[in-house]
Amino acid sequence: MKLSLKLLLTASAVALLMSGCAQKVRIKALNPAEVGEMATKKKVAISGFRNDKHGLSGKIESEISKHELDKKRYFTVVSRKDLDKIMAEQKLQSSELMNEATATKVGKLIGAQAVINGEIASATASSGRYTENREKCLKYTKQGCAQYRYYTVTCKTVQAEVSANLNIVNVETGSIIYGDTINKEYNGDSCKNNILSEGQALNRLTSAIANEFVYKLTPHYVYFNVALLDKIELKEVTKEQEKTFENSLAYIKAGRMDKAETMLQGLLDQVDGKSYVVAYAYGVVNEAQGKFDEAKKIYAMADGLTVEPVDEINLAVTRIDNMIAKREEAKKQMNAK
Repeated sequence: MKLSLKLLLTASAVALLMSGCAQKVRIKALNPAEVGEMATKKKVAISGFRNDKHGLSGKIESEISKHELDKKRYFTVVSRKDLDKIMAEQKLQSSELMNEATATKVGKLIGAQAVINGEIASATASSGRYTENREKCLKYTKQGCAQYRYYTVTCKTVQAEVSANLNIVNVETGSIIYGDTINKEYNGDSCKNNILSEGQALNRLTSAIANEFVYKLTPHYVYFNVALLDKIELKEVTKEQEKTFENSLAYIKAGRMDKAETMLQGLLDQVDGKSYVVAYAYGVVNEAQGKFDEAKKIYAMADGLTVEPVDEINLAVTRIDNMIAKREEAKKQMNAK
């Protein structure tokens, strides 16, 4: 069974912690949308939500409208003005769009492929206060503090919670494409960190809900770090070859992947393709440049050169297959009509 990319990235993170000060390379990978059906429902309308005193529907509309992938808009959003006009003509309230049949009818009239509706199920915020005893040293001696000042401070707290029910209706079939309940909480304490007001907290939580919801509907890039191996394992390697490898790592650190790739390719030829460390670094450079198919071949070469498991290479071999599969799925979503 193949591991999910999320699980692999978690495993990679654990490996990175164990790798100490090993040099790391930042990788960019394209992931598909969680709600894959939205790939063919790119013209959307966002209704006004029930109990929406904090502008959640507007925030979702804004996030969807501005979402770009490779400098191209992913969704086309039907203007709220056009939606309101149709609603007025049909003598409907925004809350009635929570009904699939009504959402389907209105969606067809405005030419939308999907209608997003929802409600704020709950939105609460409260403030409190408590006191905390503290001490401060006023005078130090060689033996330690000789004089303390004791005082009391008042700390303010703010707790907030927002829960939203969100649905996406397929206008063509009248069925629910996706339904979700998203909950967000905020806990602030003025004696521990900067604190938001109740209104600011509720605003932040609704923005977080909008971001999370839209993230699930769109392909997106993820970023993570991959650790390099820092020393060639061959006994017969020359000092000049070691220096070339060190220089290639320096170019990688400087973000000069093109230069590092040329150096590592030449070095791999010099050692007759026998070093899994050089091959692995060469693969990582290709992966960092988005050349996943080339990286897959090189990782397979590195793996074939090992005589015992190497964590970094094991992760790379499995990771690259998942990344290629997810990239292809995301591209299909992006190209779908």
